Amino acid sequence: MLFRGTAPEAWPEIESSGLLPMARQFVHLSVDRAVALSVGRRKSEQPVIIEVDAEAAASAGIAFYKGNDLVWLAGSIPSRFLELRG
Repeated sequence: MLFRGTAPEAWPEIESSGLLPMARQFVHLSVDRAVALSVGRRKSEQPVIIEVDAEAAASAGIAFYKGNDLVWLAGSIPSRFLELRG
């Protein structure tokens, strides 16, 4: 499981389109909830956490790359591999 912290209002678009790199080359994912929460606080005082089923996504052919000890990268992640957590 990998995690992404974001603003609550971003979820409807993410649920529809998946996680996209937007202005970056890759989607950045955190290895744990605490890091994702810290990152999400850059976007909102009350961020939400998106859980990414990285194992299922990788099995479906999505490539993941280790950015560093706390961050994994992916090109994009379809919404079927995502679940919203408060």
